[in-house]
Formats: sequence, structure tokens, C-alpha cells
Amino acid sequence: MNIQALALAFLAFTAVGGVAWVFIYPMLSGEKKAEQRRASVARTAPVVRQVDKAQRTRREQVEGSLKEVEARRLKEKNVALPIRIAQAGLDWTAQKFLVVSCILGAVAFGIPMFLALNPGLTSPGYLRETALDGPGTSRGLDLGYGKSIVIELPREIRNVQVSAPQVLKVLRRTEQSIFVTGLTTGDASMVLLDDKGLQMVAYNVAVTRDLFSSLLAALGLGFAAGFGLPRWVLNFLKKRREKNFLKALPDAVDVIVRGIKAGLPLFDSIKVVAADAPEPLRSEFYAIIETQAIGMPLGEACARMYERMPVPEANFFGIVVAIQQKSGGNLSEALGNLSKVLRDRKKMAEKIQAMSMEAKASAAIIGSLPPIVMLLVYLSTPDYISLLWTHPTGRLMLAASAVWMSCGIFVMKKMINFDF
Repeated sequence: MNIQALALAFLAFTAVGGVAWVFIYPMLSGEKKAEQRRASVARTAPVVRQVDKAQRTRREQVEGSLKEVEARRLKEKNVALPIRIAQAGLDWTAQKFLVVSCILGAVAFGIPMFLALNPGLTSPGYLRETALDGPGTSRGLDLGYGKSIVIELPREIRNVQVSAPQVLKVLRRTEQSIFVTGLTTGDASMVLLDDKGLQMVAYNVAVTRDLFSSLLAALGLGFAAGFGLPRWVLNFLKKRREKNFLKALPDAVDVIVRGIKAGLPLFDSIKVVAADAPEPLRSEFYAIIETQAIGMPLGEACARMYERMPVPEANFFGIVVAIQQKSGGNLSEALGNLSKVLRDRKKMAEKIQAMSMEAKASAAIIGSLPPIVMLLVYLSTPDYISLLWTHPTGRLMLAASAVWMSCGIFVMKKMINFDF
């Protein structure tokens, strides 16, 4: 059995075993039923307390407000593209974003196709011959248009004869190796002779265009650049904007609390924050002022801030203001408690980041070791490592290694990312 079949069998066995361990083993071992029983035992019955009618009404209003916010959050899991652009802090329209995405996809699609249609722009392959055929025999060799290959023999190559020099270009690399490039599509014969003028090996070379592989690569790059890259940039800008928002929000809430205690209405306190706060907090509170100016209630205007800034802290602020507008109460005390909660959450996030930094550094080192080692080996002995992308079994092993490395990096990322 050859190495390729053994590698495929090993990968298939490992994949089936992993799927069985994750999905089938918990049901067969009874872990799932045990978890259900523990959950049912741990569930406690609510204690019924006697409350008066006013307290019951206030609790129902609070529960209704929380249910409205939760229902709105569930509806907005699939956010529309214009909202995502606004969350990233860009003033682009959806049409402009799609046009830029199409341009990036077209450029990324055209680069592999340009390399496939133009000679001399692709990396060489490698072929090492360990046995010589002698006179009277020839081997078949497929070579892509514009691609090159290094052929190495166990003895010195004294002369090379080519039947069609316009199809093949041959250069001496060392005494025992030559560099062959396909200049144009067509067929040619190539004979390698030793120092006695005897034939060591002969090739019937067919130079063709490898458009199928180039088309697949072009489609993959075009999809990644036209669909994945712009959305990744949007996500990056969104997270950076959210980070700046969370950095300034506790101070803004403290300003609102001091304004309310000084006798200012909530709307005027929000105006003070909108005038002095840094971006993006300023634009968000300006949006609250503009929304309330056109007739929307202040509580609903504050709750809508979560649509433009989808972070839990903005949701907390909207809930506090919406509940106070509906049921009344001491707003300065509620916002003061909210400010304390926001600062505690910030401290907790920084503590989690500090505690998980060692695991993140370990994951980065482990994930970067294989490509770094591969690069160092290529710089020292390129003939040794080049079999990974010139031989079919090597390409299979390289693809399998990339898949398993990606799975490992994804699992490590899930393990070290905490949501609270």
C-alpha cells in the first residue's frame, strides 16, 4: 500500500473518531442524561412573596422592558449591511461598499489568471531521477506553460539535446541538474547525455496551460478578497470603535449623574456629554438628541443606541433609562450603580486579558512554528522541502497539515476567548 493511501486512511480514521467522540460518546456513556438530571435537581422553585399592587406593577414594567430589549436583540442577529457600515463608523452607502468589494474581488481574481497566461512568473518544481534508462527509452513529462522544473540526475550531465527550442528552454543549474522552462504550448523531446555522449534519460515533454488550477485559485482569491476581506475590515473597525466607546462611557455616565444631582434634566445632561465627549461617544449621544428632537421618547431613543453600538454596556444604559421613564425612580442612583457596574466590567475584562495573555502567546508561538520551520528549511535546503509542493503526495500532506493546523488554531482561540 502506498504512502498516499495510508495518509488518506489515517486522516479519515482520525476524523471519524473525532466526530464519534464529540457527538456519539456522550449519548452512549450517559453523560447527557446525567447533565439533564443534575440540571433538573439544581433547578429551584421560585419563592412566592406577597407584594403590594404598586410593587407588582413596577416589577411587571421592568420585566416588560427587559423582554422588549431581548426580543429586539434576537431579531438583530442578522444585521443588514447599511447598519454594519454605520456600526463601523463609516459614512459609506451600501452601493459604494459593494462596488469596492467587487473591485477587490476582480483584482484578486485577475492576478492568478495573469500569472497563468504569462510565462516565467510562477515558481519552479523539482524532479530528482535516481535511476537512468539508457538508450532507446523515453519518459513522459507534463509541464505547465510558463512554469519551470529542475531535473537532477545521479551523474554529470554533459550535453542536452532539444527537438523544439521554441517550446523548451534549458539552462544548466549544476553539473548534475538542469533548469527547464516551458516557453509556449506544444510537444518537444529532450535527451540528456553523459560525458561519453551516451543517453542517460530522454523525455517527451508536453507543455500545456494549467488553466483549471489557476481558475480555482483565482476564484478562491476573488471570493476571499471580494467577500471576506471587506467584511473583516468592517468587523475590525467596529471592534475598534466599540473599544473607544467603552473606554469613555463610564465617565460620560458620571457626568450625567452629576448633572442630574445638580438639578439638570436628563436631556440637558445628555447634551453636555454630546458636547464634550470624545468620538464615537459624541456622535452616539448626538444621535440620541436628534432622535428625541423629532418626537421619539427619550427612553426609546436611548434604547436605540444599542442598534448602532451593539455592546452590553450600551444595552445597560438604554435599559436603565427606559425603565426609569416608564416606572419612575431615582435616576441618579440607578445611573450611579450603572457607572460602577461599567467600571467593574472594564476591570474584569482587563483582568481576563492579563490572565489569558500567556495562553494567547503560547497559541501564537505554536501556530507560527510550522511555517517558520518550513521557511528555514527552504532557505537552507530547498531541494529537500520542495517535494511538499512538487510531488502529489507532498501536496496532499501539505493540504492536510494546513487543515489540521487551522482546526487547532480555531480550538485554541475558542479556549482562550472568554465572554462575560
